[in-house]
Amino acid sequence: MRTVIKLGLGDAQTYAEIGRITTFSRMQFLVDPSRLWLTPAAWLYLAFIGVILPLGALRQHRRLSAAGVVMPPRLSLYFSALATHAMFVLFAWGVSRDLDVNLWVTLRPTALHITVGLAALAIGLLPLLPQLQIDNAVGKARAKLLAPQTKSEHLAFYGICVSAGIAEELAYRGLLFTLLAALLGGWWFPALVASATFGIVHLFQGWKSAGIAGLMGMREHIVVGLTGSLFVAIVVHMLHDAITGTVIAARVRRAEEANAIS
Repeated sequence: MRTVIKLGLGDAQTYAEIGRITTFSRMQFLVDPSRLWLTPAAWLYLAFIGVILPLGALRQHRRLSAAGVVMPPRLSLYFSALATHAMFVLFAWGVSRDLDVNLWVTLRPTALHITVGLAALAIGLLPLLPQLQIDNAVGKARAKLLAPQTKSEHLAFYGICVSAGIAEELAYRGLLFTLLAALLGGWWFPALVASATFGIVHLFQGWKSAGIAGLMGMREHIVVGLTGSLFVAIVVHMLHDAITGTVIAARVRRAEEANAIS
């Protein structure tokens, strides 16, 4: 009979003390990976999220880089993203049930959680500062395609911010990381692999933006490792996307107004 340990936030210290959970410094796992048996469904998840999606993102990036490619309407991109997020949630939920693991660790907010969340959000928003912006023509052009402009686009965009926060944290920082930790061992190396995978699937925004997305993914892994729960990372992810999208949309609008005047 397969034994799987389900950890609550309050249990993490107990498991650490009796040596039944592997930790590196303060980093915690949602589920003890050393007691996880990878089923065929888990292998399928690793193949799809860790290999097929990144390869698809590489192919899409090359296709978008070709001249003459006509981009679909902004709302179509938004609804495609919502469908992808729904797929992430359903796939991760199904595999989690197959493994009999619970990734939704109960959170009792503390000052540490708030501090970690605010620090992570502040660090993630630093690239918005004019002094820290990188020369990324491809990323700026594709960000302009995604930046909401109308009321309906803003509503849809903020819906995506919510769905991305839930779906991507569950899919990458939750299940993918847990499976990689069970397969590779340790905390940091699986987190780096999952972050690289997360960055590559954002190649729609160009290589430099994909690199930033990978760093943001690592940021969320550290948040989960420090707080022992997905919930703080979900809130940080939602706020980061909403604030970034709002700022970029405002900049695009000001630039277009300036061009119209000139």
